[in-house]
Amino acid sequence: MDGFAHDLVCKAQRGQTAAFAELIRRYERTALAIAYACTGDSDRAADATQEAFMWAWKQIRSLREPGRFGGWLASIVRNTALTHVRRAQCRPTRSLPEAHVDPRPAADPAAQAARRELGQQIDAAIQALDELSRSAVVLRYYQGLSSREIADLLGISPQAVDMRLCRARQELRTRLVPRPAPCECSR
Repeated sequence: MDGFAHDLVCKAQRGQTAAFAELIRRYERTALAIAYACTGDSDRAADATQEAFMWAWKQIRSLREPGRFGGWLASIVRNTALTHVRRAQCRPTRSLPEAHVDPRPAADPAAQAARRELGQQIDAAIQALDELSRSAVVLRYYQGLSSREIADLLGISPQAVDMRLCRARQELRTRLVPRPAPCECSR
């Protein structure tokens, strides 16, 4: 965490709401990504993130190491999001924001349908990952965070992040790369 962010945490611990508002601005996208990785639903992720920020504001004075704010917040967001999933008692149904789909409109309706289907397949494959790997994938490929930044947020080592990302890529490749149809002449 940079010195300015450390100062913001200290000011927020003294009750300065403007400092906490700046922390929200800085961490909101990351918190949403973590919540989405847990819930698989953009509405639940937004609700969980808002609830987590409210809880963090109420508890910020209990944070003993201001330099660890990001990881502390990430664990609050993760726990809050998982509580939302347990409350919903159902599998996530909404898709990831379509960052992985070409945003340009296709003139060909068949091409649009193919892109939409590919997006749904990617969403389903990401949702099939375990929660920690899903969080690492979303934080790396949707938020652009480094292994060190992800490690700090998830409370694991950068090497563990890299290992999870490698295994997640392998699993996603297995789920997404089409397999050739069995040859009928071998029957």
